[in-house]
Amino acid sequence: NLGFASHNAQFEKKQCNNNNNNNNGIVQLADDGNLFLEFYIFNISRERSIHLCKNSNDKRLLIFYNVSNGLYKIGVRNANPRYRLILVSVVFLLILRAHLSPSEYGNQTLILGEERRLSIRLYKEDDPKRTVLRPFRILSGSLQYFRIAPQSWADRIALMKDAGLNTVETFVPWNVHEREVGKYQFDNLIKFLELVHQNEMFTIIRPSPYIGAEWDFGGLPSWLLSDDEMIVRSNYPGYIKAVERYYDALLPILARYQYNRRTGGSIIAFQIEHEYGSYSQDKTYLEKLRAMYVKHGLDEIFFTSDAPRVLQQGTLDNVWATINFQREVTTHVDKLIELRSEAHVMISEYRTGAFDEWGKPHRTGDPTQYNADELELDIEEILLTAQYEISVNFYMFCGGTNFGFTAGANHFEMKHYVSTVTSYDYNAPISESGDMTGKYHAIRNVLKKFYEQNPTLVIYNHERTATDTFEPKDLTDPKKIAYGKVKITEYKSFEQILEDSVIGTKYESETGPLGMEDLKKTTTTEGYIVYVNKEIPELIKAADQHTISIPEVADTVTILADGETVYYANQTSYAIESEIPAETKVLTIFVENLGRIYYGPGLDYSRKGILNNVLLDKKTELKKWLMILLEFDRGLSGVTDWKTVVRSEDSTTSHLARGPKLFRGSFTIDESQEIEDTFLSPGPRWGKGVAFVNGHNLGRYWKIGPQKTLYIPKHFLVKGTNYLYLFETHHYGQEVKLVDKPNLAAY
Repeated sequence: NLGFASHNAQFEKKQCNNNNNNNNGIVQLADDGNLFLEFYIFNISRERSIHLCKNSNDKRLLIFYNVSNGLYKIGVRNANPRYRLILVSVVFLLILRAHLSPSEYGNQTLILGEERRLSIRLYKEDDPKRTVLRPFRILSGSLQYFRIAPQSWADRIALMKDAGLNTVETFVPWNVHEREVGKYQFDNLIKFLELVHQNEMFTIIRPSPYIGAEWDFGGLPSWLLSDDEMIVRSNYPGYIKAVERYYDALLPILARYQYNRRTGGSIIAFQIEHEYGSYSQDKTYLEKLRAMYVKHGLDEIFFTSDAPRVLQQGTLDNVWATINFQREVTTHVDKLIELRSEAHVMISEYRTGAFDEWGKPHRTGDPTQYNADELELDIEEILLTAQYEISVNFYMFCGGTNFGFTAGANHFEMKHYVSTVTSYDYNAPISESGDMTGKYHAIRNVLKKFYEQNPTLVIYNHERTATDTFEPKDLTDPKKIAYGKVKITEYKSFEQILEDSVIGTKYESETGPLGMEDLKKTTTTEGYIVYVNKEIPELIKAADQHTISIPEVADTVTILADGETVYYANQTSYAIESEIPAETKVLTIFVENLGRIYYGPGLDYSRKGILNNVLLDKKTELKKWLMILLEFDRGLSGVTDWKTVVRSEDSTTSHLARGPKLFRGSFTIDESQEIEDTFLSPGPRWGKGVAFVNGHNLGRYWKIGPQKTLYIPKHFLVKGTNYLYLFETHHYGQEVKLVDKPNLAAY
């Protein structure tokens, strides 16, 4: 760990004093009379001082700048008198530059010390230059601002702080901030960072291009896939160019909000890539990302995080390695120490629960259920009884929601595709709707004991000199209201939907069907795509039946012949084949995007829609297509020409044999009533679709469960008339309910 910088200098390391056995650095300087200035930088990770062995007649100026555990020691030795004035000026400028543009460790807030300890350098009224090193533990929780209504951020952060946390961790999803190539929207991110600072907490930011997180395409923008050769999370030039452009916009913002900038900053650490060891082990790619961080002025500490079994693959030698897991604390921590025996132990994701997938049982842990009592015992092991000092980030601490079409999907071993549910409650300490769960109280109990044993480790983000204390408050859960039944009164037919320019966008092709990413090459695509072909009467020959073959399509497919459903398939395989009647004049193929892959080697296989030719009778290509994207991204208030729902006397479920329909109902919140959170419960008569309230896309509902209710934040509601919409693809009922309790575990 010894480096130098000088012009034409030579050095060798040798023992100058046989009695010196203190493991300090010994450097023999080469005697070169032609040099009058040498500038040596020594980065000492373990040693406390440097011994310089030089000729006593050597009159060269030597400036040595010793960086040890984040502390500066600057010395000047020997100057030829005839250079004194100019050299004094040089010394001043070099030292000034060193402080304005500090070395790699010089400006960091977190310091990785000896014996796996972690320290923090704080701005204080009586220590504006941060000369004091304070022992520190990162006690953090994941709050993903993009999954929670902005109006609720403050409440969630207050709950986190009251639980004993000092840090808020979040990803930054690329596909939220650059939905269209070159057009950026960072207002919400900036507001979030400022709010964390106002609450006197620190921030860990994970701004890597890929975030995973069960989010659509792992946070990558789908327009990347308009490049047929695209290889994400790699050195592929098209991918790197897109990342560089995005980082040119994002990273300067993050640089301003670093804690070491002092002006309203809270960021103390940056993740380089997310669980890269589970995807690849290309160190040159990781180094490129790190270099981009440095280029844009990020100089707080960098880290990587990976699962225990692939720690080595996802790390860099000069970057803090951290670990992600649930349960078996000692076993997993020992894995990290085996890799990095001297670094402070950081659990970047201690998973408090688990996410759910459509058609599978509700989960509270992975791979088995995980209750609050078990969590409390494990957190005690991490913070109270472990033989090492450990920092931890609880993932998730705040549950959230995959509003709209943001839920991702997995393709296990490229064989079995399964999509994530709308709720990202995660069985977290703070629920999707902001309630404190048993796991919240478990963590707060442990942190209370921790602070009783370590009162000096209560540290928050402010400059007051007074000692911080942990004083939990008696907080209450947000109120919920059951607004009751909502009757469905109006609808639009599938034919009307396809002609409505507010709902859909039309495209045409003469060379075959196009996938979503090829229709909008520079914009994120989501939702549904409808293909209409009228060539069949010209191509068909006399026969009782004909077949339609699609070698590659994603995800759910419904085929209609002259408006009548003849085939349906959930995502089980890419290739499908269906018979159609001989008299078919109009062929319609309705495809639902159930979410792009967020994890594993299948990321590049996330294109949606029809991805190959459509064949008639296995040999004739259908070339001329009208394609309609149904993204519901322009709101629904402008939709007109609604038809009245005719109510059946027995209220039986009605099947949609002629394609999906859009339904509407309304309910009123009187002036005398409160507006509070509520939950939409479609009930068993509804099959599968997406729901909206007052233009807000609540996400997907699906009869197969386990999730049976959709969360409606109070900020989506208004006094007076509220409109509820359901785009249903299977079968429908005549009413829905607004209830005051979620149902996430009905399977």
